[in-house]
Amino acid sequence: MKKLILSTAFLFVGFCAFSQQDVQFTQNMFNKLSINPGSAGHNGGFCATLLTRTQWIGFDGRPQTHQFSGDARFGRHGVGLTVFQDQLGIEKSLVAKLAYAYHLQLGPGELGIGLDVGFVNKSFGDNFVAVDDFTQDPSIPNASTSAGSIDASFGLFYEIKETMYVGISALHLPASTFEDAAAGGAGDVGALNFEQARHYYIMAGYDWKIDGTDKWILKPSILVKSDAASTQLDVNALIEYNKLVWGGVTYRLQDAVAALAGVNVPQLPGLKIGVAYDYTTSALGAHNSGSLEFMVRYCKNISKAPKREVYHSVRFL
Repeated sequence: MKKLILSTAFLFVGFCAFSQQDVQFTQNMFNKLSINPGSAGHNGGFCATLLTRTQWIGFDGRPQTHQFSGDARFGRHGVGLTVFQDQLGIEKSLVAKLAYAYHLQLGPGELGIGLDVGFVNKSFGDNFVAVDDFTQDPSIPNASTSAGSIDASFGLFYEIKETMYVGISALHLPASTFEDAAAGGAGDVGALNFEQARHYYIMAGYDWKIDGTDKWILKPSILVKSDAASTQLDVNALIEYNKLVWGGVTYRLQDAVAALAGVNVPQLPGLKIGVAYDYTTSALGAHNSGSLEFMVRYCKNISKAPKREVYHSVRFL
């Protein structure tokens, strides 16, 4: 598995661009559901995750994203919900989607086959900033516009508990077009015309118990994101001590280096709190103070305890 992760990373090193439309998180190892519906219920119980990210602090119109996701497992069936809001300048996105996954035993691990269906709303404000008079360009709306569409995704997720995972998924399968004429008075011109591209994800991770126990666990992982026109690669390495605290780094090719830290709250078993700070390495680094991201995650086993059955011999009543 270590060789697979490294080989996949080097395979995509030569491809990197930043035109993808999907939101970006650094703590993606805790955010599998939103990008792969096949992972719904993979923890075997109930999990809820809240992520909030402010990107490019100090940069006007910077991306700001808030996301909630939750999933649960019932037998071989996993269900999940993801809701997020994202704002980038005058553009706002609101997404809500339901996921379902069927889990089946495959070799030493388990394969999740998942599908999610939801609704996406795109809106653009009217406070467009430009050097020239943008109202003279009919392709730019001079009043607020909004449009929505149904969305769907498919994913496969394979996991060997506490050892490794690998997943592949395709998002925005309908590749919808959002269209709307400028709202307001008769003098309004322009229209919203936004084409949503399909996105493809590959994720993989490995848990290496350094001394053969749970005292020190190294957790390398990768995430590859592509819209078939450009590709981005995240390489992550976390080290967890005594299943209590963790820290690590992420390198996002030609974009940022990030530091991550977190804790499993011992007073509330199942509760994780994490934080990540990205230092921008691209040309945008001269115009911002980095990106900050917070994560709160809670997981609980919801499986029922097995019913105790006692057999009494008719000879001994």
